[in-house]
Formats: sequence, structure tokens, C-alpha cells
Amino acid sequence: MPAREVTLPSGYTPYAVAGDLWTTILNPPGLLMVLPTERFEPLEGTPMLLAVATDGALWCTRTDDRLVRRDTGGDYTVIELEQGSAPYGIAAAPDGGIWFTAPGRNRIGRATATGGLTLFDLPVPEARAAMLTVDADGRPWTALNGAGALACLDDGTMRLVELPGGRAPAAPVGIAAAAGGDQGVWYADIAGGCVGLVDPSHTVRQIVFEDPGCRPHAVAADRDGGCWVTLWGSGQLARVTSGGDVTLHDLPGREPHGLWVGDSLVWVAMESGSLVAVPTSPPRS
Repeated sequence: MPAREVTLPSGYTPYAVAGDLWTTILNPPGLLMVLPTERFEPLEGTPMLLAVATDGALWCTRTDDRLVRRDTGGDYTVIELEQGSAPYGIAAAPDGGIWFTAPGRNRIGRATATGGLTLFDLPVPEARAAMLTVDADGRPWTALNGAGALACLDDGTMRLVELPGGRAPAAPVGIAAAAGGDQGVWYADIAGGCVGLVDPSHTVRQIVFEDPGCRPHAVAADRDGGCWVTLWGSGQLARVTSGGDVTLHDLPGREPHGLWVGDSLVWVAMESGSLVAVPTSPPRS
């Protein structure tokens, strides 16, 4: 089955994608349900990344220092953050809340459905926390774009994993806990043109893409222990197996950013104005 492209209304710029099937729209700012029927819900501030909580609520970070929660009935709750927080990364916590990054304040935070907030300082100045994931043990991990490292909050202690450089000093953006619980954490290094896997012992295995300008952005784990990565610079989607084999998929449009892995399709948000679905498995001959 070839890739499927869903073209959005003229001028729409999708950024992140999650669930069955929502995307954040940078312009005009809002949330767009694409399937089963298209429905746009405007927001006052520009939404960035998305997460579906364990209770089914849809959360997003917003550029005006706010978190937004949309419950399953369609009601919205807005959580105010400290001015200058600039929330970006977001991931579901095991109990219905979420974790988020606040790079403007050099923190990560925890939010509950009732509006409770807990903040944690990062141990590196100007770390520029980007995306965030939660592993099978409930520990949040974040990619520190400005520090060339990953950070994990473990029993109240922030632990750093320094990443190897490659073509350039490491600058991770995307991050995703690998399938299987104890298989580690994937990250996408936008500067080095590579993806890496940090195992439970914090050993780093790096897979470098051939194109030095491919600019890996977001990463999502699959059920087979591998991952999918959007290559923002080259307009491609990469599939990386647990053994390090790479398959590239050319995408229609430009600037792939967020992605979401479903049972049979990987959905990619193309900032040029569409969502593209790529089959998770090659067609049978």
C-alpha cells in the first residue's frame, strides 16, 4: 500500500500529530481532528506538541505559556504557567496527567487533570529541553538540545546521559521510550544527522544517516523495538530497526515534523499543509 496524503485546507500548517487522529495547527492556531471527520477547534495561542493521556484527554503545549487539556467530551481546561516558560515537549504520565518541558525556565514539569503543577529544575544551564517521553517505569526523559544530553528524572534525582557528537556536537530534539519496557530510549539528533538508542546501562548506540543535511527531528518507537524518525531537512521518513538497519521513505510536501505510529500506519505532519500516512509494514509480494 503506497503512502496516503491528506491535504488540509489552504494555508493550514500542521506540526504535531497524535491519537486517532488529531494534529496541532500553527496557522490558524488550533487543533484539527482529521479522522473520522474533519473538525477544526481554534485556540487563542499557538499549539505545539500533543499527547493523549491515559484517561483519553488530549493535551497540548502552547506558545503563550499555557497547557491545554481537552477532555473526551470536548471541554477545554487551560493551565497557566510562569511567564517565559515556553512549554514545548509533552508526554502522558501513567496516572492521567502529563509531563512537559519548559525550556524558557530551564525546567520540566508535571501537570494533573485538576490543574496541579510540580516543577523540576534541570542541572545544566540553558539546556533547551525539547521533546519528552515517559518510560515504562513512569520516569520522564527529555532531550536537552542545548546540552548535547538526555535527562531522566529518577526518584527525584535528575540524571544526565551525555551523547556522542558526530558531524557536529549532539543537539537532540526528538525522544521516545523504546518498546518492551527495558529496551532504552531513542533520540533524534538534528545537528548530527543521526538517531541513537540509550540502553538501560546508559550505553549509547548511534546510527548515522547518509545525508548530512537530513536534520532528524521527531522520533517514535514501534512495537518491534525499532523507531521511525522524521527527517526535516530531506523531506523523508526513516524506519530504523532494532538492529540498526535503515529504510527511507520519500514524502510528498515539505518539512515533516511530528509523527504518530498506529497499528498499521505511521502518520506524519507536513508543515507544507498535509498529513501523510506510511504503512508500518511493506506490502507482501
